[in-house]
Amino acid sequence: MTVQTALSIRKTLETISNIPTLSIVLEKLTKLLENPRTSAEEIGKAITTDQALAAKVLRLVNSAFYGFPGKISTISHAVVILGFSTVKNIVLTASIFDAFSKKSGNMAGFDMEKFWLHSIGCGAASHALAKRIGFSEIEECFIAGLIHDIGKIILFYYFPKEFESVFQNVKKERILFAESEKKILGITHEEIGEIIAKRWNLPENFQKVVRFHHLPSPEHQYYSMTGIVHASDIIVRAMDIGNGGDDRIPVISDNVWKDFGFEAIALESLMESIEEEFDKATVFMQIS
Repeated sequence: MTVQTALSIRKTLETISNIPTLSIVLEKLTKLLENPRTSAEEIGKAITTDQALAAKVLRLVNSAFYGFPGKISTISHAVVILGFSTVKNIVLTASIFDAFSKKSGNMAGFDMEKFWLHSIGCGAASHALAKRIGFSEIEECFIAGLIHDIGKIILFYYFPKEFESVFQNVKKERILFAESEKKILGITHEEIGEIIAKRWNLPENFQKVVRFHHLPSPEHQYYSMTGIVHASDIIVRAMDIGNGGDDRIPVISDNVWKDFGFEAIALESLMESIEEEFDKATVFMQIS
């Protein structure tokens, strides 16, 4: 039964037409950034073709999360100050929130607001941990943490009966959400999330973090980013920031603990940094 359910979900995900799409501006930006001669003005024009998105981007770049001391009044100015890559990442983040902001749905016991707080918390923790260990792709880590559980959202909105079966089993057996998914459906939110990340044409590093954030392996490409998100997810659970659908606190994998030098990391200090990052990152909830 679980095999049939998993196959059915996979087939539906590959063919369903009403999965939210990300802003077409992202596709334009990707093409523009392939050309080293692209100017800040061209990037600004591309983003302002979507006025609502442009307004959200300006709100974000002027927020405490980015901490720029002066007022940034145009997208072109934001590109000059923050750089092409950072602005593209802001557009991607705003687009992801936009994709689900108009969706509605509820289920007894599952709190969607707490889910998004957990996701933002994981993004903030990934950002803080990447800084702490000296990993260079700090902003990408924030996005990877933010979207790590995107498969759960897809399951919630597009497979509500299956989601409810999984969720009720989580409460009954007090197990991890992914364990319940595997038992009930034969497919997990990591696998579902990877399918959606591919449909959205997200960069491969994000696809792989979504797929392996519960099982980071040194043998996998993008192990560093995956390990950061893996550890951050667990730390945020321990800090009780939001809720991703279960109350379990797993242990950080031995490889990640050793390879990232957790023995030498002052966890109290790290958690204080995460709290600070999280407080600033809640602006992402306000733009949706």
